[in-house]
Amino acid sequence: MHNIIATSILALSLSAIPVMAQGKASVRDAQQALKDKGYDPGPVDGINGPATKAAVKKYQEKESLTANGHLDAKTLDSLGVKSGVEAQDQIKEGGSAVKKTYTTGGKKIGEGTKDMATDVKHGEVGEGAVDLGKGVGKGVAKMAEGTGHAAKSVAKGAKNAVVPNEKKVTPDKP
Repeated sequence: MHNIIATSILALSLSAIPVMAQGKASVRDAQQALKDKGYDPGPVDGINGPATKAAVKKYQEKESLTANGHLDAKTLDSLGVKSGVEAQDQIKEGGSAVKKTYTTGGKKIGEGTKDMATDVKHGEVGEGAVDLGKGVGKGVAKMAEGTGHAAKSVAKGAKNAVVPNEKKVTPDKP
């Protein structure tokens, strides 16, 4: 049950990245880059409003990008705004961790099932249950490891999408 919840949270986070990649700092940086390149995004205020979307669409058309007016990773990268790409890379790292560990975890569960079948075939039902339990335990532990790593990567990517690495603000010490 916990794996289903964790996987659902991860999937939701992955689907939210395009929105998070348009955090206020990224939008402001993109607006300034558009202005520097001769496109009028309106005020450089970090708000992705109609003027910004129109300027983005014109820029995308000129640069042969998908002209949809969205500040996606390719557009941000083309403008020299790196935070969206960094955030997506961190999210992808999380997805890779889940894929790898869930594959390994599934194999461990399969091995336990195979061992159980062999034991049951030889009349050792109790030993079969033990082998199945060991396989499931090892498999779920491996899956949990990947889910934990993915959650950390998603959190880091989401944070960097909203507050880019180079612009993090630390509170003044008294």
